[in-house]
Amino acid sequence: MAVDLKMLLPEWFKEILEFNRLLEAEELELEEVENSIQSVRNNCFIQTADENTILLYEKRFGITYQYGETLEYRKSRILQRYNTVVPFSIGFLRNRLTELYGADGYVLTVNSKTCILTIKVTSDRYGAVNLLYDLLWDIIPAHMEIIANQQVTNYISSKIYAAAVVSGAYTQII
Repeated sequence: MAVDLKMLLPEWFKEILEFNRLLEAEELELEEVENSIQSVRNNCFIQTADENTILLYEKRFGITYQYGETLEYRKSRILQRYNTVVPFSIGFLRNRLTELYGADGYVLTVNSKTCILTIKVTSDRYGAVNLLYDLLWDIIPAHMEIIANQQVTNYISSKIYAAAVVSGAYTQII
């Protein structure tokens, strides 16, 4: 934001070269102050915070930064920690999943009799699985069994030649 102090001068001083040069020097300093104030204002909110402020929040919550994580992903993880509310409810989980992936970005199935939650994330958002597990480990009670996976469909509009191997994997986190 450019600061124009010359408009504050009375008419008879506007033609004096020294006053103009002094005001130009002060304008640079005031612009730097204005940028610093804007930076402080932005750092008051996680959504607009810079990387150094996000690093402080990560240290506060004990979150370890991993190389390659985007700033937006790191902000989402911090907001998720702030939004952790107990006691747990399915409505709260649905709201958090909708915030993270959108209304069409996941499928949640609940079996109350066997205490099983099945979550299928269909969002292709970066770090979707890590965000999901961070959320689940923060809010899901210990007696609930979680079955979670990510399913993303990618369309390639060209010829592709690939070999395939069929295998199976089963992961259970206790």
